[in-house]
Amino acid sequence: MPYQDNPENKNFYKLFLITFALAILAYGFALSNFTVSIDNEAPIFPDFGMSFGRWGQNLIRYHLFAGFLQYFTLLLSLFLFSLSAVKLSALFKFNNYTSYFFCALFVTFPQLSYQLVFSIMADVAGIGFLLSVISVELFLKGIQANSLIKKILLLIAVPLLLMFTLSIYQAFVLVPITIFVILFFIKTFEDTFELIPEIKKTLLFIGIVVLSILFYSISVKLICPPIEKSEYLSSFVSGNSENIFSNFLSLCKNHLKGTSYYGEKLYILIPLLFALLLPNLFINKKYFVYRILILFFLSISPFIISFFITNGYHPPRLYLTSNLIFAFGISLFIDRFKISSQNIVKTLVTLIVIINIYFVTNLFYSVNKIYKHDKKIAEKIDSIIQSKYPNFSVGDKTVYFYGYFNYDYHQKFRLENSEIFGGSFFSWDNGNNYRIINFIKEADVADYKMLESKEKLSIIKDSITNMKVWPDYDSVKMIDNVVVVKLGKEKGAPLYFE
Repeated sequence: MPYQDNPENKNFYKLFLITFALAILAYGFALSNFTVSIDNEAPIFPDFGMSFGRWGQNLIRYHLFAGFLQYFTLLLSLFLFSLSAVKLSALFKFNNYTSYFFCALFVTFPQLSYQLVFSIMADVAGIGFLLSVISVELFLKGIQANSLIKKILLLIAVPLLLMFTLSIYQAFVLVPITIFVILFFIKTFEDTFELIPEIKKTLLFIGIVVLSILFYSISVKLICPPIEKSEYLSSFVSGNSENIFSNFLSLCKNHLKGTSYYGEKLYILIPLLFALLLPNLFINKKYFVYRILILFFLSISPFIISFFITNGYHPPRLYLTSNLIFAFGISLFIDRFKISSQNIVKTLVTLIVIINIYFVTNLFYSVNKIYKHDKKIAEKIDSIIQSKYPNFSVGDKTVYFYGYFNYDYHQKFRLENSEIFGGSFFSWDNGNNYRIINFIKEADVADYKMLESKEKLSIIKDSITNMKVWPDYDSVKMIDNVVVVKLGKEKGAPLYFE
């Protein structure tokens, strides 16, 4: 049985163990340092993710894991992504050192950090990616099956599996599509490649993806509560819709140069290596144009989702296939030129992996410094409250945070373009009380209650104007049994009832 179809082969386990060990090395700092970052402060409720149609995410995050667990959640995610890398290497038929190169580049490319920093999503994302890989494997086995019954069962299983994958995170629809496009590209180099049968296979795969989207839409209607228009989702398309195409080209240009977010710098290797591959692609003139078009598509495919975003906010976590394209592009170049055994190539790939690990470590180190700084501020606030109002701890402990810190308050800890890694709870969302109070509780500083009454807010708001601003001692004041902490002069994010 071929290597790629035999998970019991010792090479499979050796490759997996080395990949997993490398992933642990890359995320060693994140694994060993407790950190509460943006979006990881919120408690997981029974309806978690349901308003977004993510019933699969709810099933895993709330019902299966009952929340998330520091260290374990990230470790499990690294395990799942490592397994995905090894399976992909087998699908793409990379052998020897090229398979190790691919897996190492896949698990260390820093874009993955922007997914893994979300503890509420980390292992769920790993499951989604792995299921995407398995769905393509099942499709290929279904196509090749000799038994009609087996063929039908496998081809029915694929849209059902993809339906569940979409219920975890809708953007995962891009992952199996990207994998299939890569496989189509690889097949053009095979002597047995025939264009018409492959196009028919592609159309069948497209049909299955469309069917999975239909199944998912039906499942949302059946499983999720009635979903009203989400402010979160609609905000992504709330900006200026003019010049969408030119804006997308500009964004792609920045990504191809590796300047859009911290840690992306080495992505510039992909367009450069694809350009150097052009003479090699011309060996078989018959499919030269197809190969060029596919490589061009692959180089920008991770960012296609940004074409539909018009508000100017393009978080790196959306680019789910960046590490896949990065790893494939470099491995393809090595494989096509048959240079995987040369020491200089091993040295250069090792250098790339080390640089990736540097970026990953620096990202988690910076967010950890911001967390520690935020925690010190929270401890100081609680200390002042206990000092000024010693009986506060036996009351209802309602605290209202007015205003927010200027973004540059934590600037000395931030990395340029690090997005979520540069977020402080006292400035993110302009001082969101829900985030701040949950953070203070999650950091084990204090357990406060949010201000939950419009009437109570109307009573205290006039007294806030003349208060001092933090860090002044008088920036903390009790007004009608509500402790007000004035973080800034301007009012921050509105409370849920405003």
